[in-house]
Amino acid sequence: MGVGEGYLQVFRTNGVDDYCRGDCRLRDIGNVDVLMPAFGKGGVVVEVRSRGVHVVNVVVTLLLMAAPYVIPLPDALSDVGAKILGVLIGCTYGWITVGIVGTSFLGLVMLGFAQDLPVSAVFQEGFGGETFLLVFFFAAFAGILEQVGLGEWIASWVLNKRFSRKGPWMLSFALLLMSYLVSFVTSIMPGILISWGVLSGVCALCGLTKENAWPRWMAVGIVLACCMGHSAWPIEVLSFTLLGLYQSFDLPSIGYVPFTILNVSIGLMAIVGYVLACRVVLRPEVGKLDAVLAEGRECPSLTKEQRQIVVVAVLFFAVLFVPGAFPDAGGVVGFLGDIGTSGCAAAVLALAAIVRRSNGSSLVDVASAIRDGVPWESLILVACAIPLSSALTSDEAGLQPLFSGMFSALFSDLGGGLAFSVCFVVLVVALTNVMGNMTVGIISVSLLCSFAPAIGANAPMLTVIACIACNAALLLPSGGPTAALLHGNKEWFSVSREVYAPAGVAVGSFFASACVSMVSIGPLLF
Repeated sequence: MGVGEGYLQVFRTNGVDDYCRGDCRLRDIGNVDVLMPAFGKGGVVVEVRSRGVHVVNVVVTLLLMAAPYVIPLPDALSDVGAKILGVLIGCTYGWITVGIVGTSFLGLVMLGFAQDLPVSAVFQEGFGGETFLLVFFFAAFAGILEQVGLGEWIASWVLNKRFSRKGPWMLSFALLLMSYLVSFVTSIMPGILISWGVLSGVCALCGLTKENAWPRWMAVGIVLACCMGHSAWPIEVLSFTLLGLYQSFDLPSIGYVPFTILNVSIGLMAIVGYVLACRVVLRPEVGKLDAVLAEGRECPSLTKEQRQIVVVAVLFFAVLFVPGAFPDAGGVVGFLGDIGTSGCAAAVLALAAIVRRSNGSSLVDVASAIRDGVPWESLILVACAIPLSSALTSDEAGLQPLFSGMFSALFSDLGGGLAFSVCFVVLVVALTNVMGNMTVGIISVSLLCSFAPAIGANAPMLTVIACIACNAALLLPSGGPTAALLHGNKEWFSVSREVYAPAGVAVGSFFASACVSMVSIGPLLF
């Protein structure tokens, strides 16, 4: 990015910032919006635009949210449903053009008006629900790992492996594979936050910043890998629910082993396809990675402090996931299940904050981890996405019957099994990027089981694919907490719209892998 018309360069001299852009003076700084920091030789180069453009974007956002209150509505769309769609469209536009925090708070307020609810109830659903609390606790714990340098240690370990040193793209695949495995054995959110910490460590060691494209593409690739890894388990909540719905129809049974084989194949193919797209088509600059990998780097030993935090990490994930793996257990495991996941996470963090070392110092500085490690902008976006997703799928909105009717008409006109299968996956992926994956899964599997036998489509195979497709939500923040967390990432994305290109490639890679599986390994398993 060069310095020219439409850009502002910031120079720091003796602690004082001097601003210049041609004949720009300090008094002009109030008339621009800083959008995209990048580090050049002379200082920080930032894209600027006039305040007038910002005002126009704010007005458009407000008009989109308010439009359903004044324009005539189609008969098939309820009044509440139209208002909620207005909030969705307005928020999406505002997140792209105006900003995350202001748009999210405005969306929460407008959701209260749309559903005739107290605004405080909407905020409570967003900021007080289980999903938000888990994201908060996972982010705080990721901050603890970063505080003691574990993310950088893992990055050094990855860079030092023979597999990773074969080149930048083998390193990229190793990073995404690590994310896949972490999500496979834990869950999506810890997989993303821990892997983002490792990515930050790799970039710090290699001298990569937000100015470079590779970290942005890897940040999105990590989210894709974690979504794929978490979906490989048939006992994951969404998959278990959809399999239960499928079993209510008189159709061939679905075994857990073929389920896992198919979804692991789809997930790994999607990751490989994404890395290949980056390598062959997009070709981001990776010269700094090449230099570091060629030089080699010795992985340091874990310090005593880091080993102590590793013990805390094992305890943290054990109390979070063991109760879910053994829901009928009694004793300590049953007690942890009664406390709940967020309660267990809070208890471990409280214990870590209370425990003192032999010298009297705290085991971890939880306050600093929360202050410096929690991505508050992302969490505010998550807090808006949760009630928005819930509103879109509520009975009052009336959108589920509307979508069911539309898809019934569409599916009934599809004459071939392959055409039906491709169209089915397209619709599931498109919808899950707009509204909650659970509702999309229930609607799509119900329609699938009703139409697939008559059309000749493979209902068991498509049900399994639906379980992983419903988690491929990266394009829009309204797709769910995972997408909201991605779009709120300010470490690698200056503005939300920078997410769309890599997220589009990620979704496209998943769709391609799903289609390949439908005509290759899928029919062999089902």
